[in-house]
Amino acid sequence: MEEGNTLVDPEKTPRPSKKRNIGMVEGEFVVSSVALPEVFDAQSQSSPANSELESHKSGRMSPSKQMAQLEDPEHPIKVLDFGSAEASILENVEKMRAEAQLLADGVGILGYNDGELATLRSSRSRLDPRDRTRFNYTWANDFSKRRETGIMPDLTPVLNLVSAAIQCQSDREHENSWNEDIHKALINMAVGTSRYAQRLAVKSLKTASIDPPTLAEVSLPKRVVDYGIVLVPDDRIKKAFLQLQPLAPATVKSWNHTTANNVRQTPIAVNIETKASDKSWTDGKPQLAIWTSALFKRLQKLVGDEAAANLRIPAMPLVIAQGHDWHLLIISHQPSPEEGRTVIWQKIDIGNTRNCFDIYKIIAVLHLVVQWAETTWRPWFYSLLDLAKM
Repeated sequence: MEEGNTLVDPEKTPRPSKKRNIGMVEGEFVVSSVALPEVFDAQSQSSPANSELESHKSGRMSPSKQMAQLEDPEHPIKVLDFGSAEASILENVEKMRAEAQLLADGVGILGYNDGELATLRSSRSRLDPRDRTRFNYTWANDFSKRRETGIMPDLTPVLNLVSAAIQCQSDREHENSWNEDIHKALINMAVGTSRYAQRLAVKSLKTASIDPPTLAEVSLPKRVVDYGIVLVPDDRIKKAFLQLQPLAPATVKSWNHTTANNVRQTPIAVNIETKASDKSWTDGKPQLAIWTSALFKRLQKLVGDEAAANLRIPAMPLVIAQGHDWHLLIISHQPSPEEGRTVIWQKIDIGNTRNCFDIYKIIAVLHLVVQWAETTWRPWFYSLLDLAKM
């Protein structure tokens, strides 16, 4: 339904974001519910009302019907549990799953030296009893390994984020408040403290749409996903972009399957869908499936039909945050002879925003995802440019 004809229920109209301040960090890193300028691009945020109404519907049909159409033989996209007998799990999927699962279990999520750990333990009065116990687990701290992907955020903004999330749940806030005050803040905290913060950025995809519509496997969603972690273009990508041609006469040129200005020149690496606590996380699966499969098609068109038939795209992490709870899924694409089969593997429960320990788990997994974007996706994208002779 067109926006002008949309019927809005006054009881369900989203309330404005309360802009909860998550706090200041001692030292060099600052986190608040206001986006970090060097990480987050706020140019393309949609209005609160549109964000809420469009994101939940995600298209012209229900999420379950969308998923059923995607799994139809004409649209070979399957959602499978890890270990499913329907398909053998690819090596790169299993590697990503194993690394993320360890962190989701709390193994090696902390990266403190002895002095820092002593300071953390001295803050016991600020932690709830469960966190006090878990921060003493010897297997949770791995200083050298953890610092390979990022630095540890200060405890203050993490504590403030827990308080804000609990208040958001208590107030029964709608999706826009969860997006602005909790989900975006945590994504920025993770990317801003990652080792590759200067090489990657977070972009809002709330107003982005699939373009051209023919890239979508099923009925085109009006609103697809919320955020993307993108590659900051270097000279190699900037030079290639000058040679890039529009995908169709009616479109502008873009690395991605959207003409949204804030992501035309920045290749999308990781897609993140967010939901309020009163929505189902499973609603995000068809949104990510439609969006990501369209991205794969766009990348294939860079190299032409013949090369695309054998193009191997790396397994890609997908993130769904639903209220307090965060989940990691992995999408893999197999070229012929599997007829371009795309599989979404589900899911790893990576943590929640109800306590500090779990937030550190989410940050550790997001650091892993960011590392993948820079060390796997960027080199692969370069190889794609070479194949396309750009």
